[in-house]
Amino acid sequence: MSKLAVVAIGGNSLIEDEEDRDGPGQLEAICASAKHIVDLIVNGWNVVIAHDNTPQIDQPGESLLHRLPLPPQRFPASLLAGLQGRLGYLIQQALDDELQHRGLNRRSACLLTRVVVSPGDRETTLAQPASGPVAKAQTTDELETDMAGPLSAKDATSTRLELLEIVEQEAIKTLLQAGFIVIAAAGGSIPMRRDGEGGLYPVETCLPADLAASFLATQLNADLFLVATTAERVALCPQQVGQAYPLDMLTLAELRHYEATGHFANERLQSKIRAVIRYLERGGGAALLTCPQAIGRALAGRTGTWVLP
Repeated sequence: MSKLAVVAIGGNSLIEDEEDRDGPGQLEAICASAKHIVDLIVNGWNVVIAHDNTPQIDQPGESLLHRLPLPPQRFPASLLAGLQGRLGYLIQQALDDELQHRGLNRRSACLLTRVVVSPGDRETTLAQPASGPVAKAQTTDELETDMAGPLSAKDATSTRLELLEIVEQEAIKTLLQAGFIVIAAAGGSIPMRRDGEGGLYPVETCLPADLAASFLATQLNADLFLVATTAERVALCPQQVGQAYPLDMLTLAELRHYEATGHFANERLQSKIRAVIRYLERGGGAALLTCPQAIGRALAGRTGTWVLP
């Protein structure tokens, strides 16, 4: 099999116009990204695409989630599945159109993905199975914690919430072997737990999409974890005007040092950095952070931020 790249598309990298986050502009950005991803395929890579749901969840003005009659941290599995399907469909259409345009006999497949998570130290609100125990009443403090919003990558780490299993992992491998470009683990996947008999039931929360993409890359033994960002290269201290220092190539140890000493102040970038660290800590081969339009040049070594073990 060809080398495998897991490509994590951040929602903001699919936004070219802040005033058009969920309209024709978003579709144009997806189509543009599809062209660069197909460049990977032309160069001999097998590709799995993971994406988050930022354009659909983080609308300007009033958030979609704030319009729902539930605390922000509680994400029903049906909602997550719908968000996966919507953006996954757009990416699938864009990929297939680009593959056909280039005369390539390849097609994509969008797969709803579930991930089994550990309980962690701080329980989130569960959708308990009918045969399971009744959830205990929450205290005021616990409710305030639940209202704080979805788990960030930092929250997931601090509570030692671990991703244990991608339920559709074998299906993804089968599709790859059949020659499909696979779209999976969207929006952090659908969090699940197993009951005492091994059955699955959903956890009403939301996992960091970058963390799920990193775990997917690890489980598939991907040769490359490619994280799409809004910039060609990652910069140190970009919030300080005139003092940004772009990074070309660094080691895992160097990236750990920069992350621990607060050189990545932007929360979204921090999430991507932690995802790269987790991938490499688990034996990953190489990671690349760059914007979609620079993927080709980054693979040729002319731009992008490369991180090696």
